[in-house]
Amino acid sequence: MNGVYFAGGAVLGIVGWFTIFAGLVWPKLSRQPRVEQLKTLTAIHFFRYFGTTLLMVGLVSRKLPSGFAYPAAYGDLVSVALAYVAFAGLRRSGAAKPTTFALWLFNIVGAADLLLAMVMGPALIRDPADLGVAYIIPTVYVPLLLTTHFYALKVLGGRSGDSPVPRSREVLVHDVAR
Repeated sequence: MNGVYFAGGAVLGIVGWFTIFAGLVWPKLSRQPRVEQLKTLTAIHFFRYFGTTLLMVGLVSRKLPSGFAYPAAYGDLVSVALAYVAFAGLRRSGAAKPTTFALWLFNIVGAADLLLAMVMGPALIRDPADLGVAYIIPTVYVPLLLTTHFYALKVLGGRSGDSPVPRSREVLVHDVAR
């Protein structure tokens, strides 16, 4: 039964974060220049070191399979390092033509790490209760990170100009009227 609760929590986490981003975050973020969008979406990953809690017995059960815990934790450490490299590249590059190689690398590696953990977790973990307090990682934090990777890849794959996404005519007319 723990598996059902865990899976439900993970699914609801994904639905929750995508709903928050689609309805609240993205409408505001999409009005910013591309570089600022990417900086914001990348900076959220600076706390990805949190995945190392999977290695702390006491916070997780001794029964948590090391075949899951080690790749997940070290994958997060690699991803946080790549996030800092990508962020630094954005700060150094010009706003009109940001350097995107590090961003692509970070987002592909980071998303792949999360997806791998999502496959390995159910395959290796017999009881999700073995995650202990780290339960919050796959049910709250991983869905947030997946959401930001999705939106970053959307920005990277989209237009290349620095101007924000055009707003609707209604909003523009309202702004002019002020």
